[in-house]
Amino acid sequence: MKRTILTLSLFILVTLGYAEKPKFSFFCELQGKEFNELFADSALIHELVTMQASLRIGLHDFSPKRTQTIQKLNQAGIPVVAWLLLPEEDGYWFNMYNGAKAEKRYADFKTWTTENHLKWAGIGIDLEPDMNDAKLAISHPWKLAWKSYKRLYDTNSLKAGKIIYQQLISKMKSDGYVVESYILPYIYEERTVNTTSLQKLLGIVDIETEKEIPMLYTSMLDNPAIIPVYHQNKMPVALGSTGGGVVIEGIELKAISWDKLERDILIASILTGDIHIFCLETSVQQGFLSKIASIDFDQKIPVVQIEKQKKIGEAVRFVLIILNYPFLMTIVILFIMAGIFWGVYRLIKAIFKMTGKRRI
Repeated sequence: MKRTILTLSLFILVTLGYAEKPKFSFFCELQGKEFNELFADSALIHELVTMQASLRIGLHDFSPKRTQTIQKLNQAGIPVVAWLLLPEEDGYWFNMYNGAKAEKRYADFKTWTTENHLKWAGIGIDLEPDMNDAKLAISHPWKLAWKSYKRLYDTNSLKAGKIIYQQLISKMKSDGYVVESYILPYIYEERTVNTTSLQKLLGIVDIETEKEIPMLYTSMLDNPAIIPVYHQNKMPVALGSTGGGVVIEGIELKAISWDKLERDILIASILTGDIHIFCLETSVQQGFLSKIASIDFDQKIPVVQIEKQKKIGEAVRFVLIILNYPFLMTIVILFIMAGIFWGVYRLIKAIFKMTGKRRI
């Protein structure tokens, strides 16, 4: 009942409201040479300063060139959040199984930061499935399906992963950092029904941080209703994707058009004053930065149909509850399959009997 009232209130707000100008931040996930070349453009840095924008920088390495670029951004006064990443072979994003490697990554980050006097507005952790699973989903989907099914029984790894990440986040906070997390929106459905099946199925961990940023990319889900439905009170949202990011088995993220990105920004602007856009490099390539800076926030925002997304959420919650009991689910599936095979057998037998009588 509470969820229904909330979504109906959001529907009225989104239908009748007008947006206010928010603060913008951009994710940047470029590696090595491309990263440094992007910020070699002083005009881009000036544009970001004029917009009062901040950045979330994906840290692939701690190289001297990257150090110089971060120092340049610090000198320009652009707030930079350290988005911690791992090598692809270690999972890339933070997940249920790579907590120890994430701890090592943070220790190396601290040393690098201290030695080079770098300034950070916070630390970002990306709670997503293992990069190797993403590759497996494309190259051998049935292998991934079997792997994910077996993980539904793996409660110990989930508990161990949560303990490691809770300790790591506590360490980050004790070191004086604001910690934020980038999360899949359907994790909120899991919290609603109090299950762990989504985490085990995908191999992720649900660790609450002081700033949670759901990745509400309509370029992937193609429904702007996800923005009001999954936005959390007093929290930012991430919109996009404008393209870019990691390439998995030759496949890149689908890019959003300007019209749809502007629509999403207007919708989000009545919910939060803090909007993050993925990602910077493709926004620059497509000329989106100047368009974002000049959006008319006095215009009436688009109508959003929330009912469809509510039904999808209900279906997701139903599936998560079933998956939370994998043994019973398997028994039921086997009984259903046995019933189908038995029915087919009886049908074939009856057909043979009828055929035999006709011949006599």
